[in-house]
Amino acid sequence: MTIPYERTRALLETKSLLLKLEDPTREPPLPESVREHARALLRHYPSYSNIEAAHKALPELYASVYPPGLLDDPLQPYAGDKK
Repeated sequence: MTIPYERTRALLETKSLLLKLEDPTREPPLPESVREHARALLRHYPSYSNIEAAHKALPELYASVYPPGLLDDPLQPYAGDKK
């Protein structure tokens, strides 16, 4: 059974992976099609504030994105996260 902390962490780690995959400076280089696919997925991926709103609405399903230890730097927004 997946607990809220695990579900939220999976969302955050998936976003981190997609950001790495779309990075054109990544070594070794990835095919452009992989970077484009990651970029397309990121376009509609939930932001910190979206995930936090999901936590507030459904705390039995999602944890807060701000508890100590969940993120390396919880105050640093995702790239492209709009306030």
